[in-house]
Amino acid sequence: MLALLGLGLSQGSGVADDHVTIRGQYYREPSTRVVQPVVELSKDLPHGIDVTAHYLLDAITSASAASGPAGDTIFTEARSEEGLSVGKSWSRVRVGVSYRYSGESDYWSHFVVGSLTLRVWDDTGTLSATFGGGWDQVGRRVQGSTPMPKLAPGCGHTCPLDTTMGGLWYSQVLSPTLLVQAGYEVAYLDGFQSSPYRTVSSHGGMMENVPRKRWRNVAAARAAKYFPAAGLGLQLHYRYYWDFSGDAADGTNPWNVRSHTVEGRIYQSVGRDLELRLTGRYYSQGSAAFWCDAASAAGCDATSRYFTSDPKLGSVTTKLLELKIYWDAAIWRDLPFLGWFSAGTFELSYGHFWQDTTFADAHVAQAGYTFPF
Repeated sequence: MLALLGLGLSQGSGVADDHVTIRGQYYREPSTRVVQPVVELSKDLPHGIDVTAHYLLDAITSASAASGPAGDTIFTEARSEEGLSVGKSWSRVRVGVSYRYSGESDYWSHFVVGSLTLRVWDDTGTLSATFGGGWDQVGRRVQGSTPMPKLAPGCGHTCPLDTTMGGLWYSQVLSPTLLVQAGYEVAYLDGFQSSPYRTVSSHGGMMENVPRKRWRNVAAARAAKYFPAAGLGLQLHYRYYWDFSGDAADGTNPWNVRSHTVEGRIYQSVGRDLELRLTGRYYSQGSAAFWCDAASAAGCDATSRYFTSDPKLGSVTTKLLELKIYWDAAIWRDLPFLGWFSAGTFELSYGHFWQDTTFADAHVAQAGYTFPF
């Protein structure tokens, strides 16, 4: 959805702690299944240098008109992502840079981000700044021998999308058991932002046309409180998103998407080695100013300069409830073979995702293992 810039809540990357994480995620709704294995390695090096690398693969099975000329048919898509980040720390200052590449059959993306983190107020506060840019190329998955029309005027069978972003975040320890954080991120997108499968119909007519320029903004706040006697931790997150166009000659705002996200987390220690986490999230989004679906919004103008019926740009409400278990395997320390895993932590989660769009509800599951080295 559109709750984030796709960049996450930057907190200024912390240093690595010499670990490997292997994780598998599974997402399933009636028309789509996603399997995502992830491997991440973090390592501290001499002289205050830390390095983190990751690889993930999205294996997506879904129904899409892009699969062939016969209409909606089943297809399988694979997206791979590789990333590398390097940081250098001097006393209370850390400078970092990261690079990420993502590629699939119809989308290719490069993204570079730099960060600067400063610890202040006797290490009770952290000020973090991020800045970066992305260079994407958008195409269309094609099957069969029938030539596909160009994506858009001025483009060939692929179109560029450039992104420039920046953010500023501040975290403050108010007491040994209370932490607060707030921040803001902005991204400027310039280029092709339509769905490549909605720009041209099978009859050659336009199905979608959205503005090529877009300012995306996120303001967010978080509070975390720990109760040592009960082994209980509470977190509350709030995030507000808004966007607007940068090329409206008549002074209007063709985007005008607004969304609110509220998320609460409860962490509960059970004994020495087990921790439970319960997460609840509510997301509410208003539609883009040019969104138009004549079947559900009588009187909207599908012949205006900008238009789309993409459900992701319409009014959306989602809810997520997830239970996650963390287990430190120290009890295996003296067992044959299993002792190799005793220094690590296993995690297992299941969540149910409710949404009021045509994509229907979904199941979300995850299993992972993190071990030091």
